[in-house]
Amino acid sequence: MLDFKSNGVKIVGLHGMGGIGKTTLAKAVFNKILPHFEFRSFISNVRDLISRQEDGLISLQNKLMADLSITNLNNLESTDANASKIRKFVNEKNVLLVLDDVDEVSQLHALGATISKWQSDGRSRIIVTTRNRGVLGDQHYVNYLYEVKELYFEQALELFSYHALRRPKPTEEFMKLSKQIVTLTGNLPLAVEVFGSFLCDKRKVSEWEDALKKLEGIRPRELQDVLKLSFDGLDIENQRIFLDIACLFVNMRMKREDMIDILKGCDFKAEIALRVLEEKSLIKFTGDDTLFMHDQLRDMGRQIVQNENFADPGMRSRLWDRDKIISVLKNHKVPP
Repeated sequence: MLDFKSNGVKIVGLHGMGGIGKTTLAKAVFNKILPHFEFRSFISNVRDLISRQEDGLISLQNKLMADLSITNLNNLESTDANASKIRKFVNEKNVLLVLDDVDEVSQLHALGATISKWQSDGRSRIIVTTRNRGVLGDQHYVNYLYEVKELYFEQALELFSYHALRRPKPTEEFMKLSKQIVTLTGNLPLAVEVFGSFLCDKRKVSEWEDALKKLEGIRPRELQDVLKLSFDGLDIENQRIFLDIACLFVNMRMKREDMIDILKGCDFKAEIALRVLEEKSLIKFTGDDTLFMHDQLRDMGRQIVQNENFADPGMRSRLWDRDKIISVLKNHKVPP
């Protein structure tokens, strides 16, 4: 679909549900073909970055233009003016661009990811990932659509085995249970990875049988319920830290050292806790040591806190929504 040796700009849209592997696939392709391009940029979490900043689109445009070495940056210019600069550059140059987790058409326009209406002199390639196929406009905004689907069973079994047993294939002792567990996760990569990590320190058949019984009560598509099994397997302190991350820290793009300082200030065993959460695939740290949590895991943690008192936010243990925080402060409601 990308056909990166041909002339002209080509845009490919990857769509599928959360946890299916869209970002992983985009990163793999980006790393494989980037030597063929003079300019490149990978913009992660477009939806989340825009929602957290008042001038989100302008900030992302400036980041993209800086990545591509587009000169004459002007923070005061409108999104339309910046978009025009980006589109002109993309059409004239040899650019590889990934826009990850887009959820509105306006983001495609602002970041130059629209099919050109004029002859292009460049050989740019743009990959867009989204959960919402409608954003891609049924090929009105992209040249090709690609639906990222669940793994084939054998692939899912291999992924599970790497995380649960640190080997490409389950041992004879655990083969039958492994196949049953993978089947119940619906071959969804994130669920397979997280649940495999949950079992990595368990070497008794009886423990795996217990995990299988829990999974049997969950439909494969109910991803958050699958992921919650890993949360339930944490001790109380690590559960508290996980919820702090899901509700608060993940929005702040914190560095590992900063998180450790804060958690130690709360008398938590910070280094051990973060290592446990990483080992169980509940959090990750990116190349620059920035905290990352998949939004399915974040939503699962926030749902746990909301369920503490669904009707009255003031009686919950954590608040992260600005409007709810203001409302609680005005009404002087604090948890017991």
